[in-house]
Amino acid sequence: MTTRSQRANLVHDLAESQHGVVSRRQLLSLGLTRWDIRAELRAGRWRQHHRQTICVHTGRLSATALLWHAVIEAGSRAALDGTGSLLAAGLTGFEIDVIRVSIPRGGKVLTSPGADVRQTRRLRRDDIVRAGVPRVRTPIAAVRAGLWARSDRQAALLLTMTVQQRLATAEQIAEALL
Repeated sequence: MTTRSQRANLVHDLAESQHGVVSRRQLLSLGLTRWDIRAELRAGRWRQHHRQTICVHTGRLSATALLWHAVIEAGSRAALDGTGSLLAAGLTGFEIDVIRVSIPRGGKVLTSPGADVRQTRRLRRDDIVRAGVPRVRTPIAAVRAGLWARSDRQAALLLTMTVQQRLATAEQIAEALL
């Protein structure tokens, strides 16, 4: 077992890069044991949010931390898709109520509170951006956000906002659509 200060040092950089949210698997790969994790949770210094997600502080989760939470709970091959991916890419001025997460066809669908986890045949390795929160490339996410929008107006808004905020060009979105 490690001491409390050793645990804090081991977890600091990872937690910082993921807005305070880490998975059990990540903690174990850093060298912590199940008993170390359990000790932090029992002491109230860390908080478990679902089966796999652990927050290394006791405050509220930020918007980006909620995106990390959805991806972690959906599994190792999961990626944000649609509006969640657009938000992770920098889209501003749009709020979502459900985070869409995609996993490759044949993967195990794990439930995640606040997230809609779906299998897709159209999720290739080169379509996923691994910098930051794992997410689908912006042009593809814009097309899917438009397809999954509640109305035609919302779809037009999402596509327009993506182009206006220079997250993707109209040509890139058209290519992704084809």
